[in-house]
Amino acid sequence: MHRALTCALALCCSFAAAQTGEEIMRKADKANRSKDERSVIEMILEAKNGQRQQRSLEVLGATDQEGDDDRALMRFLSPPKVRGTAVLTVEKTGRADDQWVYLPALKKTKRIASGQRTNRFAGTDFTFEDMRSENFEEYTYKRLEDAKEGDRDCWVVEATAKPDVESGYSKRVMWIDKERLVVPRTEYYNPRGELQKTLRLLDFSQVEGLWRSRGSIMEDHLRGSKTVWRTTERQINPGLDESTFTVRSLERGA
Repeated sequence: MHRALTCALALCCSFAAAQTGEEIMRKADKANRSKDERSVIEMILEAKNGQRQQRSLEVLGATDQEGDDDRALMRFLSPPKVRGTAVLTVEKTGRADDQWVYLPALKKTKRIASGQRTNRFAGTDFTFEDMRSENFEEYTYKRLEDAKEGDRDCWVVEATAKPDVESGYSKRVMWIDKERLVVPRTEYYNPRGELQKTLRLLDFSQVEGLWRSRGSIMEDHLRGSKTVWRTTERQINPGLDESTFTVRSLERGA
């Protein structure tokens, strides 16, 4: 009995050690998925000179349970000067995603061209590219040496865009919590290979059995700016209609 248990544990450890970077990322990507989700986020934008701006936004998301093509809609609720500004992302495996931004001041929806996805969204430290879930068709994954993030044991995986894929980064490096299968830290390197940004997800807890972060900090080391998020409302599987993730909805909800 003891010998069988020892062999089983050894086999399990051997399997864990043999996992590739892509296998780890796919496992983490699937582990905490909901069918759909709604959250409200309080955001603080802090410039290098210490100037701060406060904003709030609603985030709606739906998961493609059969594949990797998710949908997401982010809309600013305040302050008045950005209220109604929104971005819709409809992911498409095998071709460029569809992304649109709605600008209420112009009462106009603009399609985001692939070359614009490295642009920052509404003055934050997030680009349009950052708003997509992991795109396994467009990246190559390399497992690096395991490390800790805080007191959590993590796998570390490097993601590099394939040669024909437009990206604002030469690579991303992600820390994946081995137990919770969340990504508490991501580093973004610019095309010159410099560390441009670090995203840290904080204060994890379980919501209806799924691990969620209640706060995050995206810090741009080269600009000296940061964007701080705090989730104030969250609904798991609220039953969002498919029509939520359309251009018509993007404009109607402003």
